[in-house]
Formats: sequence, C-alpha cells, structure tokens
Amino acid sequence: MMATRQLLGAARSRAVGSASLGLRRTMATVSDSALDKKVKQNNWEEGNFINYKKMSENLAIVRSRLNRPLAYAEKILYSHLDDPHGQEIERGVSYLRLRPDRVACQDATAQMAILQFMSAGMPSVANPTTVHCDHLIEAQQGGEKDLARAVGINKEVYDFLASACGMFSLGFWKPGSGIIHQILLENYAFPGGLLIGTDSHTPNAGGLGMAAIGVGGADAVDVMANLPWELKAPKVIGVKLTGSLSGWTSPKDIILKVAGILTVKGGTGAIVEYFGPGVDSLSATGMGTICNMGAEIGATTSLFPFNDRMYDYLKATKRTEIGDFARSYAKELRQDDGAEYDQLIEINLSELEPHINGPFTPDLATPISKFAEAAKANNWPDEVKVGLIGSCTNSSYEDMSRAASIARDALNHGIKSKALFTVTPGSEQIRATIARDGQLQTFEEFGGVVLANACGPCIGQWDRQDVKKGEANSIISSYNRNFTGRNDGNPATHSFVTSPDLVVAMSIAGSLSFNPLTDTLKDKDGKDFKLSPPTGNGLPERGYDPGQDTYQAPPKDRANVTVQVSPTSDRLQLLSPFNAWDGKDATDMPILIKAQGKTTTDHISMAGPWLKYRGHLDNISNNMLIGAINAANGEANKIKNFTTGEWDAVPAVARDYKAKGIRWVVIGDWNYGEGSSREHAALEPRHLGGLAIITRSFARIHETNLKKQGMLPLTFSDPADYDRINPDDKVDILCTELAVGKPITLRVKPANGEAFEIPLSHTFNEAQIEWFKNGSALNTMAKKAKN
Repeated sequence: MMATRQLLGAARSRAVGSASLGLRRTMATVSDSALDKKVKQNNWEEGNFINYKKMSENLAIVRSRLNRPLAYAEKILYSHLDDPHGQEIERGVSYLRLRPDRVACQDATAQMAILQFMSAGMPSVANPTTVHCDHLIEAQQGGEKDLARAVGINKEVYDFLASACGMFSLGFWKPGSGIIHQILLENYAFPGGLLIGTDSHTPNAGGLGMAAIGVGGADAVDVMANLPWELKAPKVIGVKLTGSLSGWTSPKDIILKVAGILTVKGGTGAIVEYFGPGVDSLSATGMGTICNMGAEIGATTSLFPFNDRMYDYLKATKRTEIGDFARSYAKELRQDDGAEYDQLIEINLSELEPHINGPFTPDLATPISKFAEAAKANNWPDEVKVGLIGSCTNSSYEDMSRAASIARDALNHGIKSKALFTVTPGSEQIRATIARDGQLQTFEEFGGVVLANACGPCIGQWDRQDVKKGEANSIISSYNRNFTGRNDGNPATHSFVTSPDLVVAMSIAGSLSFNPLTDTLKDKDGKDFKLSPPTGNGLPERGYDPGQDTYQAPPKDRANVTVQVSPTSDRLQLLSPFNAWDGKDATDMPILIKAQGKTTTDHISMAGPWLKYRGHLDNISNNMLIGAINAANGEANKIKNFTTGEWDAVPAVARDYKAKGIRWVVIGDWNYGEGSSREHAALEPRHLGGLAIITRSFARIHETNLKKQGMLPLTFSDPADYDRINPDDKVDILCTELAVGKPITLRVKPANGEAFEIPLSHTFNEAQIEWFKNGSALNTMAKKAKN
C-alpha cells in the first residue's frame, strides 16, 4: 500500500509540473467532464453541492491574468472570487471579495449573529449555515451531569437558537453533539472549499485541505445574507516538512515549534501553507491539529494540500464520493511547482523534539530536553496540579488512542495519574467510538474525569475547585490557548500547552521536571521503569460509532416556526441600530483607558461566566475591558472618571460618559485584540459610546469587527507615539479626513502643555468607510435593502 501511495505522489508531482508549463491547455482538457458531477457537500443537506467546475473556471481566469505559479492558499481564495475578471490581486494589499461555500457558528457567537441577521429582514439564509452548541457547558462533575445542568440553565438560549435555525433554514447541532471544529471536520469540511466560522479556531478544517477562516459574527451575517465577504489578500507563509514523526513526537509539536518561530504576531495577515514530503506522514486529524492552533500565531488560516491521508479520513467518515471527486480535481488541491512564499520555514520532522509552550502565552516554545531546566530557572511551580486532554485541538481518535496507550502502560505498572486528570471528547462520535473501543475505560481507570463533548476548560468553562484564586500552580493541557486566567480565571495559574501524549506523561509524574524520553518512574513495587512511546491507530479499525443523533435539520415547512425573544430576558436582547456618523470631527474626547501590554479579546470581553450574556449586548457590556491593564496605575478595571475625579470600573465610567453625551477613545498596545474572534469585544465599546481604538497594531479579526460596528480602528503611523500619550490627555480625531490610503490626524491636548498632532494610519477601503458613515455594516446592509 505504501509503495502505491508513493507512486501516486510521484505521478501527481509530474502532473503539477506539466500543468505549470501549459496551464490553459490542461485547464481546458483535464477535468471539464469529471467536474460536471453533482457531489453533495455533506450527508446532511440536500441541494448543496461542491462546485469544483466553477472553482476551476475562476482559477483559469485568474491564471491568465497573473501568469505565475500559485500557492494552494491562493488557489482556494482566487477560485472563490466574486469577480475573477476585475478583482485586484496583490498579496498583503488588495481586498478580495469572496463567495464562501459555507458558514458555521458556535452557540456563544451565533446568538448575536442571528440577532443581526434577523435585523436584515431576509426569509432564510442564502448560503448553507450551521450552529453548534459547545460553548455554554461548564465543566464541574462530569459529562452527563454537566450537560444536563447546561441544558437547564441555557434552555432559553438553546430554544432561541433551535427555533431561529428552523425559521431561517440553518442546521442545528444540539448540546452534547461536540465542539464545532470537530463536527466540521467530521461532516462538512472538503478539500478546496472556503468556509468562514465565528470562532478563531475554525482553521481546524485545513486538515482536510479547506481554507477555513475565523471571523466575527458580522462577517458571518454578510455571507448568510448573500453579500460578498471581504478579506485583505493574505500573504502566504510556506512551511516545508521533511522527514517523518516518530516516538514521542506528534503533529502538535509541529505547530508548537512554528509558534515559537513566528510568535503570536508572526502569522498576522498571512495564510500558513504546509507542504513537502513530511506531510504524508501525518494523519488528516493531525493536520487539523496543526491548522487549529495556527490561530495562535495570528494566521488568517492554515492548510495542507489534499493527499491520500485526507482521502482515508473522508472514506472513514462516510464521504468517499467527496474523496473521489477531490481526486479528479487533485492537481488544483495543492501548490503549483515553483509557487513562491513570502516567508519559508523548513522543519525536519525526524529531528523535531516534543515541545511544551507557555506559560501565559502560546508562543513560548521549549523542547522537552530543556523544559525541566527552564521550569527551574523561571521558578514555575513544579507540581502539575491538573492534566487536561481533548478540546477542539487534540481530541481525534488517534490522539485518544495514543494517550490511552500511555495511561495503560502506567496502569500495567500499578500506578495512576498523580495530577487531577480530565478528558474532553471533541464530539459525540469520538466519545461513542472510544467508549466502544476501550480508551474511555482506560482513562477512567487511570483516574480521569470524562467531561462533556464541549469546549469546557479550554475556554474558561471550568468550575475549578482544587486551588484558590491567586494561588500559583501549574496545569498542562493539549489545548491551544493559555493566556493569563484563560482556563480557570486564576491569573496565577501557569498554563502549559503540549501534545496529549506529554500531558498524560506529566500527569503520571505530577511534575514539570519529568522527561518521558529519558526519565524513569517508580512502579507499584518501587522499581524503576520508563514509559513506552505512545502508539495508536489514526482511524478506528471498526469504523466510527456515531453515538446519539444530535442533529436537527431545518423543517421543510417553516410556516409554523416562530422565534421568541422575551423583552424581560437577561440573556437575549433584540438589537437597535447604532447612530450614523454626524459628519463632523470629534473633539475633546477623553481616553477611557490607555491599555498597557497584551490586550486580547479575553481582556476586552471575558468569556467564562460572561458567556451567558452573549445574546444581550447591554448586560455583557458590563465586562468591557475589565481585564485590560491601565497604564496609569498598572491595575485592571480601575480607571479615573475625568468628570468626577473618582476611580471606578471601566464599564461604569464608560456608561457615565455615554449618559453625559461624551464620546471616548481607547489607546492600545501591540496586536490589540488577539485571541478569540468574539465580536462582542467590538460591539461593547460601540454600545458604550466609544468612537475609536488607537493602537500600535491590531489582530486581524478584531480590526475588521470594529469596522463592522462603525468604530474607527486606527494605528500610530509611528508606533513610538504610543509613549507620547498620557492617560489623562484629551484628544481630537479629524474624522473628516478619513479617506482610502490616507492618514488621519490625532490632535493630542495634554492636561499640562501644548497640543500636538500625531498621524494615524488605517486600513479602511471605500465600502468600509461607508460602514463608518452609516453607523455600522448592518446599517449599510439595511439601507441598501430599502433602496
């Protein structure tokens, strides 16, 4: 079988080589008839087909214009252009108008997205859309009890989502079905497709060769309403993989290494594209892991070229017809020979060590051989209090099988996990399959608690009881994100991310100093032994067990479906339009807060207990910027109200300014708004009276979200100007200067001293300037609908 695959790979390589020499000829003859097939996008929906023929035609038009080899990322984007003939195309410069194949929303962000879609007045979504209930289930006692509790607490929200999905023809995945990204990989992702999802880890679908991009809810609404979706043409970072993984090294270590190279800012404005002979040693779910965590380097998305491992996964998930169809289009489901990358990284998988990243940031990468030394040097708490495996990043059958093999090795030596240990299955299908095949029982014998098929502690939905808030401690997980307080709300928790394999090994030892590659453990008799390297199948030999049916299809007759939102609800609130710009410059505005250092969307709009208010803008605005550090005093959620001279919470001061008719601005540091793609971090400042966020730099999704809500995301043309502004200064913004490609003036008025001017940059295009003038993108959409 291996020899066959190598021959297939060689043949494909030659085909791509010849195609790059005679593109139009091959485009005309290769596959017109083969691409005429009607192949459904998935097994759940009728009438939604994969349109490789249209993609091929668009690509041929773009090829004739650009006349150069294309990266795979470019092929997917350009084959989805709204206007392939007229679209300007320049990496890092042009704004692409795209037509995605589908939209996916998780339950926390779906509430606001659907509320916004309802405001557009359309009878049903124009493009296939699904909603996934995974974010509102808090980890407390274990899967069944936690799920039952969540269904009771969140009944109002789930009923709203279920009824709205029925009313507007969206697919609805009920609580307990699993995490959105795992469900997408198992059911909806297909090679060459373009999907947008209202969660920053949407790129997980890159494991099946799909360009899957995390967006804010307002972007999702655009596509649901059949408007083109705008994306600044990304640059492309190539990662060439050679060699093959073995022993304790796993696919997770590839992205941990890449995060260490690129940092949390290094992927901003770029798609990370993996290629090279090392790719074929990875499973499709392993590729998904790598693409998933690419969100932590700020990448627009990450993806792999279509190969036999993806075909195997499609076949295992009952989508062989899609796999066969992809093979007929395979030469366009990979990079052209000679494709050029804006940056190139090479990693030899045969030499790659297992890595552990953290604490407090996902890009502090340390190889296992140096980790004990780093832990000691930095005085990180050595005892591992909790080990957590699963999540959307690492909950595949392969992940669970490898992790269970290590746990079984320990059990065979008469020992269990020293640390508390939790398991989060990524989907009902994974839970049912590992329950059938024994891995779940192994984890329970090992001392593990099996949590619900949901996000849980990865997003802060964790009622942690083993340490007090403020107590320094270490936890280690196979998650993707580990910002301060992210998992348990405790800023003193040192959170490390690694592979499930190392999580299990460190949990057995109960120590950050343990290296399973070199160190020994004591068995039940006190004898030394070394853990064996993990083993496990990439796919279940007996196929997947789907488990319980958790999908609700839209009803064929929607006449009797109604969407109810109680006017007295504290969870859901219908939206009112934001005011349009008054056409004037904004003067004498206070700086609400000058945020210092890392300001993620978790700092701007915390998750955890606030998730329950995601559908109620006014209530959730009470968490606005409460995690941001005030440069004036080094404290969080304590700012000065210039009208009273009193110090108060950030939302309280913003509300007071709004009540007094005073608009305000925020000053931010580097990569402001990195992290989750939550649009509430943009809605809340707008709702509470903000006009502009002025920073050294923005994370991509957050910058777009602010524009969508009619705010001004502006950056210092000279980042050093951040230091020239004091928190008690007043500022003017010359809004009347706003024009494409031109700076806008910030006039700073110090409390003591002469006023001075600072140039600010922005990335607004003409259409986005209209959003600002009209008060929001949604206002602009409604305005056009009336005309």
